[in-house]
Amino acid sequence: MSDPFRILVVCTGNICRSAQAEQLIRATVAESFPELESVVVVESAGTGAMVGSGMPAEAAALSARHGGAPADHAARQLTAEHVRAADLVLAMAAKHRSAAVRLLPRASRNTFMLTEFAALLESAEQNPLPPTAEFSSLDAADKLRSAVKWASARRGFLSLEGGAPADVVDPYRRSEETYAESARQIVEALDRTQRAAVSLAQRVRT
Repeated sequence: MSDPFRILVVCTGNICRSAQAEQLIRATVAESFPELESVVVVESAGTGAMVGSGMPAEAAALSARHGGAPADHAARQLTAEHVRAADLVLAMAAKHRSAAVRLLPRASRNTFMLTEFAALLESAEQNPLPPTAEFSSLDAADKLRSAVKWASARRGFLSLEGGAPADVVDPYRRSEETYAESARQIVEALDRTQRAAVSLAQRVRT
């Protein structure tokens, strides 16, 4: 059995956006793909983290509303080791993707903006790359790594098909409406990612 598939989510303070996304990805795996709970490890960090801090009440409430578990969150600072360990890095904004890649340049291949990754998986699902002959023999973690490679291979086509991906708005110390909009963007992007990944997997199996 291969190592777990590791997802790292990155924002600035690691108390709002990346914390929510981490918790919602974990909740989705537990609810919809329980067979992957032992396979997928989800973590988060911040480029300018408020180290040790919990989530603001507004962000925590929105996470809980969508199934997340915010109570034990503690922010941590992004390091090169975090990036090196990850199979997939999901950045909340372009500047966070750039920061992760600066720490580890080779991570450019598996580091994406959250909204970009959703669009790339949708693109791969619409125009799937031929699976390798040995794909069916891979374990779950390596199949997920293959999906990341497929999405990355579509990166050059994305600007032609759907325009530049959007940053997830930073809600920290802003209005309740901004917190709600930020959470909506995260939930929408994760829903798109899940639908495209499931559809792609079904097409590969057939």
